[in-house]
This record gives sequence, C-alpha cells and structure tokens, in this order.
Amino acid sequence: MFRILPILILEVQLYLIRAFFTVEVPQQRYIAEYGSNVTMECRFPVDGQLNLKDLSVSWEQKELTEQKSKEVYTLHKGEEDLKFQHIDYRGRATLLRDKLNLGYSVLQITSIKLMDAGSYICLIDYRGADYKYITLEVKASYRRINVQIMSELEEEELILTCQSEGFPLAEVFWQNEKNLKVNVSVNTTYTLTTDGLYNVTSSLMFKPNASENYSCTFWNKELNEETSHIFTLARMGASVVGKKSLILFIIPTCVIVVILVFPLIIFLKRKSLSKLHAKKDKKRKCPQLQKEDNRLESGYKTSVMSHGSLCRGYMCYLMPGQSYFVCRNY
Repeated sequence: MFRILPILILEVQLYLIRAFFTVEVPQQRYIAEYGSNVTMECRFPVDGQLNLKDLSVSWEQKELTEQKSKEVYTLHKGEEDLKFQHIDYRGRATLLRDKLNLGYSVLQITSIKLMDAGSYICLIDYRGADYKYITLEVKASYRRINVQIMSELEEEELILTCQSEGFPLAEVFWQNEKNLKVNVSVNTTYTLTTDGLYNVTSSLMFKPNASENYSCTFWNKELNEETSHIFTLARMGASVVGKKSLILFIIPTCVIVVILVFPLIIFLKRKSLSKLHAKKDKKRKCPQLQKEDNRLESGYKTSVMSHGSLCRGYMCYLMPGQSYFVCRNY
C-alpha cells in the first residue's frame, strides 16, 4: 500500500502539470503540393519572457506506410540539435525561431516530396510537457501536359501524344469536339519516377478531319482534379497537307536538277582536261622549236626578251646591218 502511494501521487502531479501546460494546434490537417513548401504549427503557453534554455522542441514524422518514426527537427535546451535528424530532412526542415517568443513552434519543410506525407508529432517541453499530432497530405497534380504531334505521310494519319507526371495514377481519356469519348487507336502507358510519381503517356492515331478537334484529359480521381489540352485539328491538317505537297514538289525538282547538271559537269571536266593536255603538249614542243631556231638563225646576233617563260614569250633577233629587232612569238 505504502509503495503504491508515491506512484499515485506522482501521476496526479504529472496530470496537474499537464493540465496547466497544454500544446494546441490551430490546424490539424495540411495539404501540400509536390515540390512546394509547407509550414506546420503548434502552440504552447509562455508566461512573460521566454527563457530559451528551458525550452526543448521536437518534431517527428511517421510515414503512412512505415511504423518507425523519423526525427525531423530537434531544439534541445534552446540549442539546435541535428545529430539524429533523418537524412530525408537534412537541408529541408528547420524551425522558425523568431516565432518561439510568441509561443509558436513553426516547422518549415521545403521541396515537399511524396514521402513527406504522414503523421507529425509536435512535442514541447517548457516548464511542463505536452504534444499534439498533425497530418500532412501531399498531392501531385497533373498540371503540366507536354504534347507532341507526328504525321504518317504514307498513311495520311496524325499521332497526337500527351504526357504528364503526377500522383496517384491518373486516367487519360480522349474526346472530340462533340465531347464524345474516343477509344479506338488509343495507347496509354505509365512508368514510375525515382520520386514515386507516375509518368503517364497517351497517344491517339487517326486520319485528320478538318471539321473536328480533339482533346486529352488527365483525370485524378483521388484528388478530384482534371487537366486538359485541346488540339486544333484544322491547322494540323493543313500542315500535314502542306508537308506532303512540299515533299511531292521537292523530289521531282531534285531529279530534274540532277539530270540537267550532271551532263554539264561532265562537259566542263572534259573541256578542262583537253586544255590541260594541250598545255602539256605545248611545253613538250617548246625546247624542240628553240633548238630548230638556233640552228636556222646561227650567225646572227640575237637578243632575247622573255615575258614569263621562253615558250610563252617572244624571241627577238637583231638582223645584220639593221637597227631593229625581228621577234617571233611562241
């Protein structure tokens, strides 16, 4: 009996202390967009001036699929203590210390990831101790749709492709301008990224009709969100016809050019080779002509005026008893 009494007294004291010191949360559920920042808050009573040396704050997270807790941030006796901070939160989680004097423990997490979703515990120890739970949900909307347009000229068909990333897995459906679903020639696939997002790609193949437009829609059932992109078919159909006409014009033109230019190139090459052979023959004849002229004109006083080479210049002879030259052109 006497052994149980001290334990009962201690429990009563702790209950009374907790009754005077209570942690409150202004918001129990937070929803954050993937890649954005979030701040979660819990409040504690501060009588007068806050003494940081008496304050300890701890934030822990428990994933929805995990049983173990992760240490997000710890402030021990007024000093930051990150020795046991989980690697998933290093450089991303911090406490806004300027809010502590007001009795606010505000946790900020940057670059929200899917794994940040779960239950968070805010534990405050300041002349008393108490804690509260806060739930964080992370959504990844299929906000950005990347589109691609390809044409099969042989089949005269268009291939429209829509691609986006999000979570959870979205359903993709195609519609025409009459809001009728198109299921024929639709191919939809998905893969998982390293961040746990779904990379969804959907393609529609059809023969273009200028009277209809098509749209792709990503429907996220769990978030009750949808994102759409509308393809203006009139412009695309004209583009396909234009490309086909351009190709039909370019190919015959290239063939005609080849037929006309190729003989001309052969003719110019042959002409160039003929000139080259003529020059070589002339160079070979020049020394023989020079020897013949020397034999015919022996006894005469000669003077040579050369412009360039001898064979391509002039050879001049001073005639006996005359004051002028007689020149011979080679």
